Order: sequence, then structure tokens, then C-alpha cells
Amino acid sequence: MHQTFYRRVGFKHIFALSRRYATVGLLFCSASAYANDPIATEASPKQILINQLLTWLPADTANTAMPQGINDQRFKVPLCPQPFDFSFSDNSQRTIKAQCSSTNWQRLVRLKTSKSKTSSALSFTYAYELQSSIPAEQLISLNDLKRIKKPHRHTARNALNKLPAEALFASRTLRKGQILTNGDIYYAQTVAVASKTIPAGYLISEDDLKLQKVDFKVPKDAISDLSGLQHLAANRLIHPGSVLRKRDLKKAKLVRRGEEVILSASSDRYSIETTATALQDGYFGDQIKLKNINSNQVVRAIVFGSNRTRALR
Repeated sequence: MHQTFYRRVGFKHIFALSRRYATVGLLFCSASAYANDPIATEASPKQILINQLLTWLPADTANTAMPQGINDQRFKVPLCPQPFDFSFSDNSQRTIKAQCSSTNWQRLVRLKTSKSKTSSALSFTYAYELQSSIPAEQLISLNDLKRIKKPHRHTARNALNKLPAEALFASRTLRKGQILTNGDIYYAQTVAVASKTIPAGYLISEDDLKLQKVDFKVPKDAISDLSGLQHLAANRLIHPGSVLRKRDLKKAKLVRRGEEVILSASSDRYSIETTATALQDGYFGDQIKLKNINSNQVVRAIVFGSNRTRALR
């Protein structure tokens, strides 16, 4: 006699078993879907784009350049049913237009050039290193310098890479081991030096100055040519031996109001001179009013020298 025994199962056990079998079923379905999905098993659209781009690039370009910016997360690539189209968008062949015609997608891809042997050789430069400390305004001799080779990125742009034929002097105190720059040096110059005391307001003449070569540092506005100093006066008291500067000069007042001046007049047939009283101060080239002493007539004249004027025609 066949007997069937039934085991009483609680509600809690039934719920646990159902949840376990449901989880197994979901895992099985997910595995089946992943196995049947071609997108999941193939490379990503971005990797497909990169592979096709490197295949399309010419061999010489592919060896010296690489796509730039594709690995950025902001660079989105759609799934393209057919191969991507590529074309250069500039003459230098460093910018490529990638597009997928079916999805109306296109982006620009830039190629980053690799460093060549020539550029790596140019990354070094020569400079001069001080072997001893030099006080300001002292001569820098060849024994104080050593020519060295340094990476270009570690060298100042104004570093001295070639020694001039002229003697060098330190523009400030220089320390041992310092790389010499153009701002650290100056050259001996020939400048105008006062040969005697020149009072303020005094009309400058070449007899008051002399050209002299000095090895000390001079101002940037130092006068180095005696020509063109006519009709200029000292702006301040200038002591003997001082270097004449542009800031020390001003236009000289050649005619002073109330003083007698020479008034000249000339033509193709005559030339006469007389005296007149200046009614105005005048600098070189100014037009001023004069009063003729003999006729008391007021005339206009041009100042062309110290107390000298020329009547207007």
C-alpha cells in the first residue's frame, strides 16, 4: 500500500525559496542577453574610431603624430553602422575631420607631433658662469668666466651666449656661480663730460664740454655727441667731470624782454642792421615783437641767436 507523506512547510520557507530561484533566473537571463548582444562583446565606438583612424593615417604621419583629445571623457563617439570617414582639414595635415554620414556626426581630431632629434638638440644652449664674485662697476675678465652647456628651459632668455669683443663691466655686484645675462653687464662708453662749472641757465657751448671714454656706468640719457647742443642751456648747476645728460638741458632763452637786440633785414639788393628793444622773451625760432629804437615802430622778427633777430619780410 502506497502512502504519501506530506511535510508541512511554513510561509517563511516558501518565501525564501521563491526569492532564491528568482535570483538564479535573473542571472541566467542576463548572461543570455550579454552573450547575444554584439555591442557588449565588441570594442567600444571610440576604440573603433581610433583603430580606423590609425589604419587610415599615412605611415610617416602615424609614426610622428598621435590623436590628441580622443581619450577625453567629453569626446563622445556614436555607434556607426559603416566605417568612419576621415579627411585632413588643413594643409599642415595636423587636423583631421572624422565623420559618420548615417548619424550626421563629425568631430575634429588634432595630431600631436612627437619631438624629433633636431628639436631635442636645440633644447640645449651655451652660457657663461661666473667663477668668482665681481663687485659693481669692476672689469669682468675671461678668467672669471666659464662656458657651460645647459638645458634651454633652465637658462634665462637674456643669458649671454657669446662674448663681445669689447671689455665687460659688472652693472651690479655679481656672485660666484651666477649665469651672466645682458642685464648684468655694460660696456665702456664715450660721453660728453663738463670741463668746467656750468651755471644753471648758462648757454651751453662746445668749449664747456669734452668727449671722454669712461668705464663707469652712465645714465641711459647720457649725451654722446656734441652736435645739436646749440641754443640749449643748463637746466641745473653742472660740476666739472659730470656726465652731461639730456635731462640737464633745456631750450635757452636767447632774447629777454626789455633788452636791446640786433635786428637785421636783408634782400637780394641790400642788408642792414639796427638795434631794437625786445617786447617779449624769445627762444630759438620764436616770432617776437620788437620796438625800433630810432623810429619807435613795432615790428615782428624771428629769433635766430643770442640777442639776434631777423625781420619778417
